[in-house]
This record gives sequence, structure tokens and C-alpha cells, in this order.
Amino acid sequence: MSDFTNTSEYEEKFDPRLYLESYFHLGSGSLADDFLRFVLENLNKTFKSGAVKGSTLIDIGTAPSIYQLLSACENFDEIIVTSHTKRELKELQKWLNNEPDAFDWSSIVKHVCELEGNRVGQKEKEEKLRGKIKQALMCDVGKSNPLAPQEVPKADCLVTTVCLEAACKSYESYGKALKNLCNLLKPKGHLLMAGDLGCNYYEVGSEKVFSLPVNEKFLKNAISDSGFEIVQLLSFGKPEDATFEASDHEGFYFVHAQKI
Repeated sequence: MSDFTNTSEYEEKFDPRLYLESYFHLGSGSLADDFLRFVLENLNKTFKSGAVKGSTLIDIGTAPSIYQLLSACENFDEIIVTSHTKRELKELQKWLNNEPDAFDWSSIVKHVCELEGNRVGQKEKEEKLRGKIKQALMCDVGKSNPLAPQEVPKADCLVTTVCLEAACKSYESYGKALKNLCNLLKPKGHLLMAGDLGCNYYEVGSEKVFSLPVNEKFLKNAISDSGFEIVQLLSFGKPEDATFEASDHEGFYFVHAQKI
């Protein structure tokens, strides 16, 4: 078995639009709401602090999503988005091009604008993010340069959400992927990560999507062993009485680390 998810298999089975419709309507009342609120609040706090800013931010495994970049666009001149499959990139391009059939992110954009004190309106926020996204590239976290064959300047910050757990089939490959991501950063550059704890799968329609189950101890060791110093690691546990059949996750995590 490969150490990393097979791209062609993922391309065939993973429906990016169905993924968005299933998990990214904030206010649906599901545990997906808890994840979104947890991640958006911590990203907002991190960027609002002013500690994480600069010229270039690279989002690893953007897939068809933009929620993780809405606060980031306030602090960076250029954002590079990346996808593992062409199908995901095609869905993202619909939003970038402001096409009529693009996914409606309004519930999430509204929440982020509220977190930021409603300094700008929802449409203005989306247009600002579109304007900051300068490149949309393919990525493979199993490569020493995950953006190969493209070469880009070292970034001030990397963001990756719900990505490595889906891309890496083993704990060894997860560590390798982190070291590969480290290659994309400037010295003292920032890494912001978020994802599920203890998750073996999540469902997109009838498909069960693989997820590598990670815990806080593993994350601390893997991140520290990959050239980073952890600034903050936060977790949110799933309520004991909560039921969410679309996934077997035990909670969520948010990490802020800095390249040594």
C-alpha cells in the first residue's frame, strides 16, 4: 500500500461539490458547525494578533474550500491556493471566477465578518480574498517540493486544514509530509493547521473518505520532529452525547507552529 492517498482514486471517488454541500452550510446544527466555529475563531484570533503576517501565504490542500483563508487575506499580499486533484481545483475556480453556479459561502463569510467586527461587508470580503489569490496550483505533500514542478518563493505562512489526515496513509508519511511542507517556508515562517482528532473516516455521499486518526501526543511529536516549534496547540472534544454518523471523529485540533 502506498504511503499517500492515490490521486487518481481520490479524483474518481471524491465529489468536491457534494463535500461542500454536506459540511459547509454554517448553522445546519451538526457537529460540522462546531468544527467550523472552532477553526474560524482560532484563525481569526491568530491573524488579528498581528503575529502572523507577511508577503506570501500558501494554503496546502485548499481543495474546493475558502473558509480557512477569509481572515488570512487581511494580513498577506499574496495567497497561493493548492489542490490535490483537478476536480477540486475546477470547483474552486468557479468561486474564483464568481460564476453563477459556484458554491454559496455566505453563511461562513457572514460569520467571519462578525468575528472581525463587521469592518467590511460580505461581498467586499469575498472580493478582497479573490484579489489576494494570485496562483492556483496542484500539490502533492509526498514530494520534497509539494508544488513541483512549480518553484515559488519561500512563504511567510502555510495554512493546511483537514488535509494531511486525508493525504497520509501512515504516521511515518505524515511526518514526511510535514518535513516537505517545512521546505516551503522561510526561517521563522508560520504553520497553521487544523483538523479532526481520532477520525478514521468521513462520509461524502455514499463514499467513506479515509482519514488517519491522530491525537494530540502524536501531533506534538510529529510537528516538533519536522523542524517546527509549537506556539499553540488547542483541542475541542466532541460532546459525549453527540451523534454524528457521517464521521467517527473524537474532536478537533488547531495548531500554530513556527519553523525553527
